[in-house]
Amino acid sequence: MRWWLAFVALMAWTASQTAVGGALPEVRLELVAKGLNAPIFLVSPPDGSGRRIIGEQMGVAYVLDTNGNLGKAPFLDLRDKIVPLLRAFDERGLLALAFHPDFAKNGLFYVNYSAKRRPDSPFKGKTAYTWRTSEFRIDPKNPNRADPASERVLLQLDWVNRKHNGGGLAFGPDGYLYIGVGDGGGAHGVPDVYIPPKIDKDDKYRHSKKISEDPFKIPKRFHKYDKYAQDTARLNGKILRIDVNSGHPGYGIPVSNLFRGKTEGRDEIYAWGFRNPFRLSFDRIGNGDIFVSGVAESFWETVYLVNRQGNYGWSIREGRHCYLRERAFDPPKTCPRHGPLGERINDPIIEYPNWSVKRPWSKVKVEPKGTANVGGFLYRGKAIPELYGRFIFGDFSSIVQKPSGQLFVGTPTPAWGALWTVDRLHQLDVRLHSLSEDENGELYLLTTALGIPVGNTGKVWKLVSATR
Repeated sequence: MRWWLAFVALMAWTASQTAVGGALPEVRLELVAKGLNAPIFLVSPPDGSGRRIIGEQMGVAYVLDTNGNLGKAPFLDLRDKIVPLLRAFDERGLLALAFHPDFAKNGLFYVNYSAKRRPDSPFKGKTAYTWRTSEFRIDPKNPNRADPASERVLLQLDWVNRKHNGGGLAFGPDGYLYIGVGDGGGAHGVPDVYIPPKIDKDDKYRHSKKISEDPFKIPKRFHKYDKYAQDTARLNGKILRIDVNSGHPGYGIPVSNLFRGKTEGRDEIYAWGFRNPFRLSFDRIGNGDIFVSGVAESFWETVYLVNRQGNYGWSIREGRHCYLRERAFDPPKTCPRHGPLGERINDPIIEYPNWSVKRPWSKVKVEPKGTANVGGFLYRGKAIPELYGRFIFGDFSSIVQKPSGQLFVGTPTPAWGALWTVDRLHQLDVRLHSLSEDENGELYLLTTALGIPVGNTGKVWKLVSATR
């Protein structure tokens, strides 16, 4: 009976994906905004205003009005609170913004950002910071400006490294706030100074030294951080679900959260086993399924369809493949299919190899498709009917050495549990940082020429049909 219920569910879901399949359409990019530093998101307030908010990694967000004009005064300015970013590749900053479903009435919205290191943090050095999720309120005198004094900090974690931040943030159709938390980046060590909170025989590194951040050359003493995503006593490497409408001054826990009131896991956890859930998105007409985009540690970029609470594999597995840091370049063929609690590990619906498979010591012999998955959405817009019901997602660059972002299409397959097919939709000549969706389900690409938060080459583009 269980297989029959699964089959019926699949047929019902597949039937809802009208217009899925067929040849890929020709698309083009329509310039929306330019002269930005490093745009990282675009979000539409659910208030009928038609405004769009463009956020920049360095900590500032602006209003894009209905005429396409970018406001000069910031909608939100966190530059005084954000940790100073490197003038090089840096994963920290203002990462995501989500408006409360009742924003039109209560003026509330939420952000994930990298705050300055707390004085009592156990981590020292230039890359240590405070991982933070906060609530803000619109200025009652100016709907195009947030009240900077209204910040209510919901979550904050001491972070050891600028990597693996996660940052995905969205409200689900159930009205709860979902938060993507990375596993912490500690496996990469710290490139300046690391002072561990506890000294033991396996962790005696205290002095200043340059540490390799190459995932294939990590000192063994840092391998312990790989376990964080499977440790349900920690929030690292998880998708959290909280109720921002109750539990003030903190937050409430939904009754259906798997570990609520139990001893083996944190109440906030919805799903676990994620390395770097940089983006998460909901099907805007669906039943609450979440698409979580995971950036690879070694070879495999992934997208997970989180249609149930549970374990999604990292770092037992990377995508559908076994993972062991000691032999990351030659991963084992077999590994557990279940997690520490006896739960089955859920596989991704999309995966593709990145440029690391071309390294001389790689034993994984496949052709790479990109460098880093930057997230996407199940397309429900009207501008490009041929893409309706397909997952549109981006990759930072097809070639790591040059600006060459890519746009991919993931198409669902009829076979239950099978990988979706992946096809390249569009090739760019810039770095692609992120994708966004407006209130009508249309998609936007956020790019820079350099791929780092430096200069003013940042642009925002709308994805449109090339033939309409």
